[in-house]
Amino acid sequence: MLPSKRAPMRHFLPRLLRPATAPLLLALLLAASAAWGQKTPTTEPHFAGGPDSLRALLGRVQQQASPALRGQLFLKLSLNKDGQPTKSTYLTPATVADRQLTRNKEAQAAAQSLLGQLPPWQLDPTASPDSKVATTVVLPLTFGPMAGPVPLLYSEQKPVFPLPTDERAPRDSSPYLVFLQRQFRYPPDDLRNRVQGTAYGYFEVSEAGAVEQRRVVGSLSPTIDAELLRVLQTLPNATAPPRHQGRPVRVAYLVPINLHIM
Repeated sequence: MLPSKRAPMRHFLPRLLRPATAPLLLALLLAASAAWGQKTPTTEPHFAGGPDSLRALLGRVQQQASPALRGQLFLKLSLNKDGQPTKSTYLTPATVADRQLTRNKEAQAAAQSLLGQLPPWQLDPTASPDSKVATTVVLPLTFGPMAGPVPLLYSEQKPVFPLPTDERAPRDSSPYLVFLQRQFRYPPDDLRNRVQGTAYGYFEVSEAGAVEQRRVVGSLSPTIDAELLRVLQTLPNATAPPRHQGRPVRVAYLVPINLHIM
């Protein structure tokens, strides 16, 4: 029997998020575009000159900045249906130093310089003009010396991870992305405080298939960041590395977690 009076929704949501039911509720609470079938391109946007040319362009833009500038920012670009960048904004970094860097005039100028040099991106070549949709890409800008080898941002062949098959996942989704998004648990305090938005995790897969450099690059709150980092740690090493033009390569990957309370 239904209760005669409906309790306020803010009381229901925390009770619903018991550990046993959280995975089921992720389909409602996490609007994760790659995993839950929102209208997105079936293939990721590609840079006109390929991933090597994109890496070289980012390097040239970064070299134009003052050597005194230090840190790494991630620039989110909005692309229209023709693949043309229309606007850009930095993701909110997880560290105080990098958050201050987003307000630096030189870092802002670097973003504008990059935006002015980017050609239109190649969207899904198999899609008809009417079915193409606007989308986004996220690019790293590293100021100062790199701590390690510079990865590509995509490759012809993706890595293969030893993950269980998810029959409910969309056919064109990335298995690693579905796996990580299903591991995420909405922190109760953030749920009560209605913290919403998109958090971004980051990792690299080496030429040998090792998962490295796991971290949060787009922050929503300390507790969401901690949960996202926990989730990233659950991803096993790849059994086959990413490959480009027939050779194993190091590639960087983003993990978006879209949090929306319905």
